[in-house]
Amino acid sequence: MPTVNNGGTRIFQYIITVLVLLTLNFFLPRMMPGDPLSYLLGDPGADAPMLLTEDMRANLLEYYGLDKPLGAQYWEYLSGLARGDLGWSIYYNAPVGSVILGRLKWTLFLGGTAAAIYVALGIVLGAVSTWRRGSKLDVGLLISIFSLGSWPPFFLGMLLIIFFSFKWGMFPIGGAQSAEAARIGGWKQVVDVLRHWFLPCLALVLSYLPGIYLITRNAMLSVLGEDYVRTARAKGILESLVLLRHAMPNALLPVVTTVAMRFGFMIMGTMFVEVVFAYPGMGTLIYEAGAARDYPLLQGAFLVTMVFVLALNLLADALYGWLDPRTRRASA
Repeated sequence: MPTVNNGGTRIFQYIITVLVLLTLNFFLPRMMPGDPLSYLLGDPGADAPMLLTEDMRANLLEYYGLDKPLGAQYWEYLSGLARGDLGWSIYYNAPVGSVILGRLKWTLFLGGTAAAIYVALGIVLGAVSTWRRGSKLDVGLLISIFSLGSWPPFFLGMLLIIFFSFKWGMFPIGGAQSAEAARIGGWKQVVDVLRHWFLPCLALVLSYLPGIYLITRNAMLSVLGEDYVRTARAKGILESLVLLRHAMPNALLPVVTTVAMRFGFMIMGTMFVEVVFAYPGMGTLIYEAGAARDYPLLQGAFLVTMVFVLALNLLADALYGWLDPRTRRASA
């Protein structure tokens, strides 16, 4: 019976959390100065492609439902979400869902590949550093990787652009692909996409690698003092096999927890890097929607980001339970 009560309490907490986030998602964009039509009206400092009369402005506000009270707009927002309708983008004049899908694929590609690289590389380098602890290799890895932890990803991105794009001309300055390569297609397009992807991916890897490396190294060093590791060594098992088969599985538990806790920061870091490199992902989309005060697009983009973070945390919980059977026994 306590398990049922605890489960019901957790479900209730999730429902309250989602409602609070949805409410903030609706009201926060409307707290910004201006409105979605300020871009079109040519407010001071805005790059306005056209001017609107007050009658035209009133008609557009009525068309997009922005002339209604906030309570009515909020109810329509929740009703639309219940129907799976994210609304209509004012800036792009297209369904919000289709606009987000066109950008989400680039964020998943950039953030997913970067995360896979820095998590795998951090675990491998942490294991190697533990295996060669106290050696010059260990000290060199500690100094070089730890020094990267103080650089935010967007600043690293700007440095990479300055050196690899402006100074040496090795990679494109920004974007996800060139128009010519997209028109030709085939392997030329693949190579072009990878050339545009390399620098923003490198910025993310260099920024988040130190955290995974240090946690893996510290976790493995603490695990090496456990009884089952000493027993394995007493049996004459090679040190490398002791690390891989006995120390590594248990050392991965804090790594999984850390990655899960930092999902939100990783996603936001990916979005900042996208803005720096003009990469057409969710970060650039949110920036453009915010500049245009496109409320439906901002709401949809924030909602998709929130759902994605929650899904990744649920996946991390499941993975943690798979790595540590004790959590399954405790929940049972």
